[in-house]
Amino acid sequence: MSGAESTIPAYMKYWGKAKKEPDGEGADYHLLPYHCLDVAAVADVWLKASPSLLKKITGQLGVETEIARQFMLFFILLHDLGKFDTRFQHFRADIHQSLQGGDWWFEEDPSYYSHGSCGYKQFCEEFEPNAAMKAVAGHHGFVDVSFDYYEPEADDELIELDVQARKEWVQFCLDFCQLDEIPKIGEVPLLAGLCSVSDWIGSSITNFTIDQSLDLTDYYQRALPRAAEALKDSGMIESIQGSGFGFLFPEYHPRGIQCLLADLPLDAGLTIVEADTGAGKTEFALAYASSLIQAGLADGIVFGLPTQATANGLFDRIGSAANILFPDAQATLAHGKSHYLVADESGFLHQSKKRAFLGSVSVATIDQILMGVLGIKHQFVRSFGTRKSVLILDEIHSFDPYMMALIEQVLKGQHEAYSSVILLSATLPNQIKQQLLGCYQGVSESQDYPLVSHTDLSGKTNEYSLSGLNSPNTKKTVNTELWRSNDCLPDSEQLQEIYNWVQQGAMVGVICNTVADAQRLYRQVSLSCVEFPVDLFHARYTAADRVRIENQVLTNYGKNATRQGRLLISTQVVEQSLDLDFDILISQIAPIEYLMQRMGRLWRHDRDGTELCPRSDAVDKPLFITLIPTAEIKPNQGPDSLKKHYGGSGFVYQSIRWLYRTEQYLYENSELAFPDCYRSAIKYVHGLEPHVGEPKALTQLSEAFELKGEGSHYTARQISAMQSKPLNDVDPRCALLTREGEMSVSVVLFNKKGGLWHGGNFAEQADRERSLISLAPKHAKGKKCAEYYCYIAVIGEDIQYNEMGFIREDLSEELKVGR
Repeated sequence: MSGAESTIPAYMKYWGKAKKEPDGEGADYHLLPYHCLDVAAVADVWLKASPSLLKKITGQLGVETEIARQFMLFFILLHDLGKFDTRFQHFRADIHQSLQGGDWWFEEDPSYYSHGSCGYKQFCEEFEPNAAMKAVAGHHGFVDVSFDYYEPEADDELIELDVQARKEWVQFCLDFCQLDEIPKIGEVPLLAGLCSVSDWIGSSITNFTIDQSLDLTDYYQRALPRAAEALKDSGMIESIQGSGFGFLFPEYHPRGIQCLLADLPLDAGLTIVEADTGAGKTEFALAYASSLIQAGLADGIVFGLPTQATANGLFDRIGSAANILFPDAQATLAHGKSHYLVADESGFLHQSKKRAFLGSVSVATIDQILMGVLGIKHQFVRSFGTRKSVLILDEIHSFDPYMMALIEQVLKGQHEAYSSVILLSATLPNQIKQQLLGCYQGVSESQDYPLVSHTDLSGKTNEYSLSGLNSPNTKKTVNTELWRSNDCLPDSEQLQEIYNWVQQGAMVGVICNTVADAQRLYRQVSLSCVEFPVDLFHARYTAADRVRIENQVLTNYGKNATRQGRLLISTQVVEQSLDLDFDILISQIAPIEYLMQRMGRLWRHDRDGTELCPRSDAVDKPLFITLIPTAEIKPNQGPDSLKKHYGGSGFVYQSIRWLYRTEQYLYENSELAFPDCYRSAIKYVHGLEPHVGEPKALTQLSEAFELKGEGSHYTARQISAMQSKPLNDVDPRCALLTREGEMSVSVVLFNKKGGLWHGGNFAEQADRERSLISLAPKHAKGKKCAEYYCYIAVIGEDIQYNEMGFIREDLSEELKVGR
């Protein structure tokens, strides 16, 4: 070895990035120290451009801001420590030989060398275990700590060079960050995501530098401008242009709960907003979130909703607000079929669902957010996106115990990261509210309604109501009726009443609790040859058909519809967040909070003296009709009989006592005054003590239901804490982990000629998913395709699919729908 070579630090003899194929343009590889500096430069620029991000990290560490920055850069510089290893270097033997010579022996490892997991093991052996090091070592998805680490089968000289390079690189990083020793800081919730995303951006600015003599500090200074430009181009660093209700909605005056915005503290914390449907909760949340961002407490907004339909509807609604807040940013949408709705997927934020959370304004289905607390590769990128933002979850009352347990894990993660959450609901039972506030150590004591509860990071809770506030709070009265029928579907006389209303120009909706019941009713009405339009909407359509039908429903029943008499038969997909406006609604029985959500689609907009199409005079007040069984529950009725009493509705909602009490409440209240009735109705149905005269068997069933819920809650917590090898984040089974029960199966539909039902190339994911439906395994037919985790089914041979969507085999025979 020459004298010149001996002065080169050991770590300068390792490559970090290499071109897949030599292109004759410049160097074919990038030295590892330069790559690490590229990534650190991205993180450095990001932390300086985002005071809120650095403030959160500083709060977590309990140190001064500059020290927090130094700690983060130190560990990010070590993210590829495992590449200082002969096994990684030999992935490109030609480069390995040019950097370290060829006069040595090395036996290739038959197993794939993971530089992330091995890098963490090397750090632990050569220094000591460190949670922050584990976070950065897992930047490619996760760190596997379950295997036994061993040195490479190679000459001692090579092994010694690897060890020397790693130790020298760690010392350089300490000196570079002006640290005396390796920080012992424990887990930092935001570090893994910051490192992983910085690695993506840092890799994109690779300038393939092989000069081993460059001064690393000079190189870093030259990398900073490239990092800043790349971050700006990514769309992740945007400045908010203003905040508050007046800035976002200058043409409107605050009403109801919106008048409370000025009283809320500009402190990170958990905010629960309880207000009736149509009260402007979404606008409230946007305005408050923008104020928190302006105050330097967050970088962006992430909206989470229960379903694709609600996410799609909100995405359209908040687009203009997003443009006002962040004119240079593009809002992102993340759910299983979101790429059909966002035309441009070329940008960094649109290239995967996990990246969608990294922008300034994102809308997602709840499953995409819950993946941030599950054993899925790159789950920390999703959680990083929500934790650097204000997370807003709508319809928070609508989740079962399993999903609620995962939501609690999300909230606890937000709390640990010094981040804010806003939860929205019209009908939140008190016990669930207390459970949610407990994630921030808060407690609610007020029974006012509407109500805004805010718990700060220390657990202090303040509550704000409209009592004593001179603010207009719109009231609405809904007339209610109970219709009895054998199967909780309208009988012939009741159907004729519905037909009469529609023929008088009324916009009427019928909401069923199961797809099968919706299809039964639609088939019956269709065979009646009515002379008015009838629509069917549920979740068991292909992705392409569902988007098309959803848009038609919004056009035909939304705020600006022409209102010429129309009937919509649907499932629960219409009860949340969709801006629909019916004159009359008929619904199968459900727990009172779900019925009240559906009532929110009644007389949603004031049409008197406005430019909107007027209402039919078929009814002069909002009318909501609940379908219940013909038979009444008897005091001595046994539990087995009670389980079957409400048919499919009992199967869907599980708690027979909730359904029974809802029926009793509606029997006693033929007129509901909103918003005053919310608290009393929820308390009546969800009270823990048995009611006087209530069948004893209901208490038995309720106790069994509560026990099952506790089990689901525990299962979700256990799954969230699992440390086993995670699923790949593009595996379609990931989203299924966010829901309890039997995993559904993806079925791709083909026509009899062998083409995709909606056309395209089966090998292309976007084309494949346009023709995809999710079914229970017992309904999945056709040929199994292991490569794409799906079944291939031919319509008319394997399964039945038509304008009513997918039809079960037994239902197809019942409805006499031939193949």
